[in-house]
Amino acid sequence: MSDYLTLCQDLRRETTDSGTGPSAVTGNTGELARFVSWIASAWQDIQSDRDHWRWMQKYFTVNTVSGTGEYAYNATSLIDTVSLAAISRFSRWRTGPHDFKCYLSSSGVAGEYFLKFLSWEDFKYLYRKGTQTNAPPVHFSVDDTNKFVLGPKPNAVFVVSGGYTIGPQILAADGDTPEMPSAYHALIVYHAMLKYGFHRVAPEAIQRAQIEGSRLRFALERDQLPPITTGGSLA
Repeated sequence: MSDYLTLCQDLRRETTDSGTGPSAVTGNTGELARFVSWIASAWQDIQSDRDHWRWMQKYFTVNTVSGTGEYAYNATSLIDTVSLAAISRFSRWRTGPHDFKCYLSSSGVAGEYFLKFLSWEDFKYLYRKGTQTNAPPVHFSVDDTNKFVLGPKPNAVFVVSGGYTIGPQILAADGDTPEMPSAYHALIVYHAMLKYGFHRVAPEAIQRAQIEGSRLRFALERDQLPPITTGGSLA
């Protein structure tokens, strides 16, 4: 497992640059500041490159309010199932066929069922016209303000659980550790080496970063992305 400072020092060593350091991720100038910046930027690139990294997938629960069908990601009532605190670093809701489910609180989890996702346009067609009657929710969607919405609006307290994706982690302190599995931390260094190589016009560094990085990248994607599935027959 490598923290921010160690990754910066690894980059310095891998590029066979003269001298030592950095000794901290703050207070640097010149080339040392660039090493620190390249590592931070490389980690941002990797996190943002795919929508479905496993380590960035989280879950929440919320007790609905009768008659209320809209819930914002920053509402204190939405609780992350691991941290047991309000959602932070929210990026987007997960909308797969098994990502949202609910049950009537008074009846217990034995009655839990999945909610079906509808596009916002289809949801508006069904639930945003005429007179609506509150009832057990069967659908969910995401509105224009990034709230998740339930249809119909709940007629009682339901326990809704669902999935969401967090936004990128920003490295700032010496001991900050990238959240992806530690076996792949070296990929950050190799990605940063590309930035170094292009800055220095160093083809050897670029080539090594591409070769070593591609191997690790393939392993990371195999481990941390959903399996590829094929659709059914069209006939």
